[in-house]
Amino acid sequence: MTADEADARLALLRDNLEKLDRIPQASYEEFAQDFRNLDSALHRIQTTIQALIDLGSMVIARRGLAAPATSRDILERLEAAGVLPAGSTTRFGPMFAFRNRVVHLYDRIDPRIVYRLLHEERSELRALLDLLLAGFDGDPADPA
Repeated sequence: MTADEADARLALLRDNLEKLDRIPQASYEEFAQDFRNLDSALHRIQTTIQALIDLGSMVIARRGLAAPATSRDILERLEAAGVLPAGSTTRFGPMFAFRNRVVHLYDRIDPRIVYRLLHEERSELRALLDLLLAGFDGDPADPA
């Protein structure tokens, strides 16, 4: 991934997280009242998780770790290398699994799960971003 691509991922992540904050979520009823809330939340959550996967892959490459076969492998390798704290695979793995569900089982997404992710677990997206950025040992856009 080039420096420009890394910068683009970071910009997308920051934009998505800011816009997820603006989706109505005071209650599930408020959220479900307008189909655009679900559509927007799904897209932004999916692309945020994908960008986190991409950044995790960049950290793996930068540190010379074995290439992952799956997105979950990214978390496992980074945790084993001490880049992510113990328990990170268990903590963040369900997010990666949700992204796969959105991509492959898009017709079976429960809007209540999307609301729960948006309302209760959005901070986990930010937490993983912060951990991955710390794992770069410098500027993620600098391939050093």
